[in-house]
Amino acid sequence: MTLSNSVYLQMMQSVKEKTIKREFEVKEEDVVNDDAFIGATYDMGGNGLKEKVLKGISDEEVYKLQFDCIDEAETFYNMLARVVGFSIRKDDLKRDKNGDIISQKWVCSREGQRATMFIENDKRQCEPRSLTRVGCEAAFRVGLNRKDGKWIVKEFIGDHNHNLVDAINTQFLRSHRTISNPDKAQVDVLRKVGVKTTQIMDYMVKQSGGHEHVGFTQKNIYNHVNAMRRSEIKDGDAEAALAYLCGKAEMDASFFYKFNIDEESRLANLFWADSTARMDYACFGDVLAFDTTYRTNAYKKPLVVLVGVNHHHQTVVFGCALLIDESVGTYEWVLETFLDAMMNKKPISVVTDGDKAMRKAIKKVLPDTCHRLCSWHLQRNAFTNVHIKDFSSIFARCMFMRGNEEEFEKVWHEMVANLGHNENRCVTEIYGKRKRWAEAYLRGNFFGGMRTTQRCESMNAYLNRFLKIRLRLYEFVQQFDRAIMRIRQNEAKAEFESNNSSPVLSTKLVILENHVATVYTKEYFLKFREEMKNVELFFVVGLVEHLEEIPQSCIMKRWTKLAKVYTRSVPVNESDNNMDRFVRYGSLSSMCNKLSYFASDTSSSFIEAKNEIHNLTARMEELYNYNLKGKKIASDGATGTNQVRDPNIVKTKGNPGKVAMNVQKGRRCSRCKRVGHTIRKCPEATIPQNAEPGYMGMLGEQLPNDPSDMYIDWGELNNVRSGMKKHF
Repeated sequence: MTLSNSVYLQMMQSVKEKTIKREFEVKEEDVVNDDAFIGATYDMGGNGLKEKVLKGISDEEVYKLQFDCIDEAETFYNMLARVVGFSIRKDDLKRDKNGDIISQKWVCSREGQRATMFIENDKRQCEPRSLTRVGCEAAFRVGLNRKDGKWIVKEFIGDHNHNLVDAINTQFLRSHRTISNPDKAQVDVLRKVGVKTTQIMDYMVKQSGGHEHVGFTQKNIYNHVNAMRRSEIKDGDAEAALAYLCGKAEMDASFFYKFNIDEESRLANLFWADSTARMDYACFGDVLAFDTTYRTNAYKKPLVVLVGVNHHHQTVVFGCALLIDESVGTYEWVLETFLDAMMNKKPISVVTDGDKAMRKAIKKVLPDTCHRLCSWHLQRNAFTNVHIKDFSSIFARCMFMRGNEEEFEKVWHEMVANLGHNENRCVTEIYGKRKRWAEAYLRGNFFGGMRTTQRCESMNAYLNRFLKIRLRLYEFVQQFDRAIMRIRQNEAKAEFESNNSSPVLSTKLVILENHVATVYTKEYFLKFREEMKNVELFFVVGLVEHLEEIPQSCIMKRWTKLAKVYTRSVPVNESDNNMDRFVRYGSLSSMCNKLSYFASDTSSSFIEAKNEIHNLTARMEELYNYNLKGKKIASDGATGTNQVRDPNIVKTKGNPGKVAMNVQKGRRCSRCKRVGHTIRKCPEATIPQNAEPGYMGMLGEQLPNDPSDMYIDWGELNNVRSGMKKHF
């Protein structure tokens, strides 16, 4: 763009005076406000054309302007519109016989009138949008000068027939609400780490100094996020997720993933485990626990997380799978794929919640593995389904009794006979599974301290902080990786503390205790020391009072500091070109944070840093545009085939969530089991004559269908019952 010499010199003098004044007279608090304005200024063609200069530009000066391209002309008119207080939109476009643009026109956004067909619509279901067009004739047209290739002004109308917007409200005008590429990159980085869109907007507003300076609204960010999500899965959600896993496999030579498809070529089951998970299983794969969780993705595919316990008594993830259903065949595929990933190493024991399909699959795929049922689920089911007084507490004693199999059988049959329920179906079913829950039958098998699937439940609750029901598969696998990284960071911290600190010795067996502290991890040392205190008298008085070390034959390596003898390798990129763009962006952002901290101390350092950043930004923008053209040429003609289609939404046994249902279930009374009322209004509830106001007739007893059953303290329940019986 070119200007007359007089106008150019006048503008440069104004800018120079402004710079000198800011350099020597402006206070620090004024620099922040002035920078907020400077952040909204524009440079045109290196001629120093600023917003403040445009505010007084005349029609004659506009007609003298020349532009190198249409984008430069549009930027100028939009800049002028921002200063004056209106918004622009494209209008007329003319091309030559070759299809090249030779003329472009922009008009005020309030030009013309709304079509009558949109106003006189009798079938409209919602209130029409407010009218904004008032027939404004303001316009700006440029045409191509074929002699020198410049774009010259052909038409300019600067008068408007409506009120113009003041500077603080230009943020709401459409043509001035755009997210720049640097801002988009920042939004994408924050979104990758799980920051909500509203929180991203708050951060951007705080960073720019207010809503009027940020340059876009929250709706613009939502639109950008949705557009990015669509672009990421343009070839299909399943294909994008598989491509992500394939990329991880290229970076991690030991990464394993496997999937199958249904008859419609839709993704059915998907399993994956990285190198760290596979090495963890090699060290701690003697005990395996897995459970199914729901509502973690948009397709409602059940998620199975296979976990164990490491030498710090922390939960460690061995792998995970997304399933098409919860059938026996599907669980068999999961276990077979899992063994394939783990070099066919089978666990010693498995802990599950008792699902029938899981049980059958384990029996077929892992016939020699000891299968234990979760004691917590058993107690809850017994309390819920067996309506026999004191059965739950007696059942718990039978489950954990220290006797042998014969003693267990004797105690069980005596219990059933005393309760008089030899033919009770639920009691018979529980007894039939005794080899998978009774301590008398399970003694001698290693479970790593796990009696329940509590670790699975805790893992599911933890993952729910990262995995939401709206997530597509492509987003799901990324968020799952983010959750696993945090878990492994906790393990690294525990590893560091065990290897770089020593516990305080507190027993009389100082030498032995010190040896235990050097061998075992911190967590297991504390458990071992607790046992030492319980039998300390035996150690001192007994035959082993001179024992200084634990025999090597008695040390289980999986609990020691040397349990993980390998060194966890981190993939290293051979060249900078292979670095992830987000990693490069984050690295540069961290460096700029340090620069900004020092440069913002004084006005002179601020101005110097601002000018250097401006020059460097111009150079990087040229390089970016050059690389962008190369990428476009390389991508021409590239076509992708969508081989794996997105899965259907599956129906699971889990919580369906807030799903619209046409049929409303009637409320069932937990006392009489009838539909139509609750226990509060149950006709069978008896109210004592001396009952206090607010008494609900429950007699202080725990109801079988009460949601608090799952957290009940069985011993406390019996105390409450006996106390209430005495009271009444």
